[in-house]
Amino acid sequence: MTSDTRRRLVDAAWECVRKGGTTGATSRAITTAAEANLGAITYYFGSKDALLAEAVGEAIEVLVRPALRVLQDEALDPVSRLLKAVTQLQEAYEQAADDAPVYLEVLIQSRRQPELQRRVSEVFGEIRAMLSQQMAQLQAAEFLPDWVQPMAMAGLLLAVAQGVVLQTAIDGAGPSHAPMADQFARLLLASRAERR
Repeated sequence: MTSDTRRRLVDAAWECVRKGGTTGATSRAITTAAEANLGAITYYFGSKDALLAEAVGEAIEVLVRPALRVLQDEALDPVSRLLKAVTQLQEAYEQAADDAPVYLEVLIQSRRQPELQRRVSEVFGEIRAMLSQQMAQLQAAEFLPDWVQPMAMAGLLLAVAQGVVLQTAIDGAGPSHAPMADQFARLLLASRAERR
């Protein structure tokens, strides 16, 4: 077995989740798609749950990685970083819009699967930490008022982003993510205008 097998297993696991949800991602379906034997899952990951956690965590990271890179770009001021990160998330969502129901199902299922919950929490924790850092920098630059609690606001922003995914995945007649992202950016800029 090679590390190429490991990669194929992760890719196959995500494809199985995309096609049939976490319940459709059986060991047999994954190994068949990966052209690997059943023992490869145990060899590389210890369990199917650990494999699914890796595949899902990686898929979420791929989705948010461009925005996270922007949040780390010290060449931009904090406001520009945050607004550009919103744009990056919007573009990522457009590319992965068909997978929105899959992401929602995974988030719900993660409560019943400890490995999956651990991995999803790890990814969201990284996002919250970066957003919190941005909030603190915006506060230090006197862009945000003193009442803003950076970690709590970061959690709220993450919850809003998840809510947008839920809204657009379930309610096709509602507003799309693009105008909602625009409204968020305008609210952010309006909060600055009110301080001056």
